[in-house]
Amino acid sequence: MVAMCLFSLAANAQEVTVKEMSDIKPGSKINYILDFSEASIMGMNEKDFSNYESDWQKDKPTISGRFQKGVNNRLGGVLTFGYYTDSPYTMKVKVKTVTDVGNIYCDAVITNKEGKVLFSVKNVNGGAEPPLLPGTKLAKMKIWAQITGRVLGGIIKSEYLSQ
Repeated sequence: MVAMCLFSLAANAQEVTVKEMSDIKPGSKINYILDFSEASIMGMNEKDFSNYESDWQKDKPTISGRFQKGVNNRLGGVLTFGYYTDSPYTMKVKVKTVTDVGNIYCDAVITNKEGKVLFSVKNVNGGAEPPLLPGTKLAKMKIWAQITGRVLGGIIKSEYLSQ
């Protein structure tokens, strides 16, 4: 029930700006990149956050993996996102902000090998934040990564199936 509320609240803020995915065949494997390079992470840039949180470089792949898992779980095999560098398609998720409780706000773009944008969505996030979420900053980010990934997966699935 709580997850449903989170997803409902999150859906209001997203803005799909491009949806031309009809050339992507069902079951396609799409390369996936989660980019924190320009993000504000709990009020810091990535370099400063890495200096503040010594486990950032160690935990970053886990956070990326949880985000990816959230996307794929929600898609249910309609499309699969992973580290497929030979795929003709790439989804780049650009993280804009990570809040103090770990909620991730991001934009996502799927392009083909020629660089044509096939799908674009702005302002994806996991939804309303609870007043208190226990755990370390990185533990909170791992939770929100999977939640935000599920939200993104739901948006992609809905747009893909509506074409």
